[in-house]
Amino acid sequence: MSVTDAFLRSPAQSVAEPSPRPSRLREGLLAACLLAPAFVFLVAFVYAPAVLAFALAFFNFHPGGTATYAGLSNFHAALSDPLFWRSMANTGLYALMMVPSTLVLSVALAALLQSNRRLFRFAQSLVVLPYITPAVGTAIGWLWMYNPNFGILNALLRDVGLRPIGWLNSPHWAMPAVVLYSLWHGIGFDVLILLSAMSQLPEGVLESARMDGAGPWTRLFRITLPLISPTLFFIAVMTTIGSLQAFAQVYALSLSSGGPENATLTALLYIYQQAFTDGQFSYAAAMAAMLVVCIFAVTALTRWIGHRFTFYQ
Repeated sequence: MSVTDAFLRSPAQSVAEPSPRPSRLREGLLAACLLAPAFVFLVAFVYAPAVLAFALAFFNFHPGGTATYAGLSNFHAALSDPLFWRSMANTGLYALMMVPSTLVLSVALAALLQSNRRLFRFAQSLVVLPYITPAVGTAIGWLWMYNPNFGILNALLRDVGLRPIGWLNSPHWAMPAVVLYSLWHGIGFDVLILLSAMSQLPEGVLESARMDGAGPWTRLFRITLPLISPTLFFIAVMTTIGSLQAFAQVYALSLSSGGPENATLTALLYIYQQAFTDGQFSYAAAMAAMLVVCIFAVTALTRWIGHRFTFYQ
């Protein structure tokens, strides 16, 4: 409002105009009231248990007994535990197989569905359906499919003249079998995210490339993938974090053992066994703290690499 307008206004109009400060105060109070339940929930069920678990790693605690200060002895014990290192190596192997496979398959499925709108409408629900089903429930069906004697996968291999595979009974095939199930169960969510990103691409750019003679593969690799690279980066980070926290699928498919011969013993499954099977809560808390540090380090490395290959419009 200019000085002339303020002079020409009547005193009544000046008095009637509300001050912006009380409005902002009310909006702030309203926002605080709306956010308070979520904040209390996070503190009570996420942050406080995490802090208590980290503190527990520095004590020797057994249910029903007293807690005695143990310093770094639980961390030293974990570093000298060969099973802990085996579980960390299995977790890294699982992530190395999951992240590239997820990116390639989700991009292929999303590009296929995006190229055919009728197929998109029909197959979208089918692709997402495994993601909304419980992992333990669907793993029971996959246990039957992986059965070396009467499973459907070995029956298909015999039909095409290939030798049957031991799947979950073989130390060499058990982890790939878990990865195959995880891809089937979780890739629908990534395909949905990529379909959303592809639907927002500028049609003018794609149409210009098509008129210039660019084929489907050229448009995919030269235009589509660079434009959706932030979404691909997001999927890569989330898949990496989820892979380092693999538990439910491994627990169900290995029948909570991590076998055969500890081939599917991931870090989180080993921590669970130490805490809730052997009652070593402090030792499990120390391993969990070390796993969290590894997840932070891998996530930071992924972000550092991803930002160098991500194209932001």
